[in-house]
Amino acid sequence: MSLNDFQLTEALGPDTLFLLANATLDTESGKHHAPKEVMVKRLALTRLPGAMDRMGWYTAGALMQRWFDNPAWTMPAEWKNPRTQPGSMSLDASHCDDRIVTMEWAMKFSSCRRAVEVAAGRIATNNAIDLLQRRLKAARWVPGAPFDLGFYGMSAIQMDAVSQVNIADLGDTLDTLDDMYGALGKATVKVGVVGTAYSELDPVTNRARHYFKVAYLGFYIRDNYDFNGSQYLGTWTENRVLSKSETILSLTPSGQSIIHFGQEPFAAVSNPDFRNYRSKTGKGGDFVIYSDVLWRRHEQVIDLGKLQWEA
Repeated sequence: MSLNDFQLTEALGPDTLFLLANATLDTESGKHHAPKEVMVKRLALTRLPGAMDRMGWYTAGALMQRWFDNPAWTMPAEWKNPRTQPGSMSLDASHCDDRIVTMEWAMKFSSCRRAVEVAAGRIATNNAIDLLQRRLKAARWVPGAPFDLGFYGMSAIQMDAVSQVNIADLGDTLDTLDDMYGALGKATVKVGVVGTAYSELDPVTNRARHYFKVAYLGFYIRDNYDFNGSQYLGTWTENRVLSKSETILSLTPSGQSIIHFGQEPFAAVSNPDFRNYRSKTGKGGDFVIYSDVLWRRHEQVIDLGKLQWEA
């Protein structure tokens, strides 16, 4: 069912939300007079992707619409823990999306550009070298012979499994309300390497030393799109999300004035609203997000140190 199938209606449905049933409305801002009582119209949860589109939040709207279109499915809690989440190559297509979020879109936001630079500076940390060694071992590199890891043009899902070495946090709860915030909130930028592992004989110790020559860096976003927990997701009308200052006013205790939103229905939205919708309709499926890959030419030799599997 598409969002277009929902028409303006006062009928109660499984996605109906309410806010402040006894709210009052000050229709003349700045004037000192008794606020008038109004009836707050009902807001359908399924109208939020349309509101996002009208705000220019096309990526956020597309992600939410995908959730509504998916059959009901709840992401297991262990999928949110990096230590217990499934490998990228094992994900079923119904539980993963790698088309909607693009790095071209994400790099328009300063938060993503910062995260990419942070990740780029972490490819030779101790943790990154440790993970790179494990990647090489899993790929069955035999030290001594040159070995190519990864390839230019691989997908984010492939890189996540084969040559990802570090991460950087993307986004914060205090960020500006925009398409990035609506789409991902807090996510992860990952960095992977493409290049060649090789060994050289140390003339002093007469022992082999091992290196990795980086040819390319690949940056991509990974996130979970789910509605676990009790997170507040903003106060919405059919056309937009209220600003932070408007939200504060809209949540004023009943009997006090709120700002004028015209005749638009509006409601405070939180994660449980989506879970309730899922339980009532059999629609609404969580999924893992992968972006495409942002490629950068990069020349750097990383000293791998002593290999984990060396005696």
